[in-house]
Amino acid sequence: MLTTRMFTPAFKFFAGLCVFAVVAGVAVGITSGEGALVDRVLGPISLGWKGGVGNHFAYTFFVGLAAASGFLAGILIAFRDADPAAQAQVVHTESAPVVPAPVGVNYLPALTALATVFFLIGLATGTRWMTISAIAVAVCIAFVWTLRTWAEHATGDAGANIGLYHRFIDPLRVPVISIVTVAIIAIGLSRVLLTVSKTASVWIFGLVALLFFLVCVLLALKPQVSKVLTTVLVILAAIAIIAAGIAAALAGEREIEHHSSEGAAAVASSAPSIGVGA
Repeated sequence: MLTTRMFTPAFKFFAGLCVFAVVAGVAVGITSGEGALVDRVLGPISLGWKGGVGNHFAYTFFVGLAAASGFLAGILIAFRDADPAAQAQVVHTESAPVVPAPVGVNYLPALTALATVFFLIGLATGTRWMTISAIAVAVCIAFVWTLRTWAEHATGDAGANIGLYHRFIDPLRVPVISIVTVAIIAIGLSRVLLTVSKTASVWIFGLVALLFFLVCVLLALKPQVSKVLTTVLVILAAIAIIAAGIAAALAGEREIEHHSSEGAAAVASSAPSIGVGA
């Protein structure tokens, strides 16, 4: 099976991964389960129908990995790892149709990795807003990545594919990016301002506003600046604000003196009243 050409290399990899995940899931269920040995064996094998599965998180992870790997293995063996001869046979042509190569820089993989990192940080620190934000960003990235992949292979003309992609994504990208940017700045700076002293918060807020103003003026005066540089500046600023917000959230809020209304009412009641006829 390892040397035959009947099974493609990608199928062998995902099929092996599927078998490994199944064995690992059963092993986790047996070693972490409770009760008799028969129940600990039948539970993982029957997906929990005839017994327990032990550690639910680990068992679910391996079962999901096995299902995804098995599905990919079936797809790859059906299409022969996208072999040109197999594609030509499906479309009934002598050669496989030409597929245009992707054009432009794709930042979505880097953004996916960044969202994953912040999701793990949110789980580790117990920061709920960060975890929810990372999940929302990951969902948006998945949608945009799917749309871009479809547009890149919609036609044989690269220019038409780019225009088709922007026709769909531009009405959604501008408001979504604006909302995410405002949310990152507001939440990140609010955590910092609640942690530092009152005097330092004034200086930090003024410095951030000044830097933002200078960058906007520079980009306005130099419109020939490449989009790559602008994107890098925006990403670095977002990372700096998010990192500062995480550090401030871990440090905790400063002690803020609250003025109660009861004291003001007591002072008002103790003041001498002046009669009208006095």
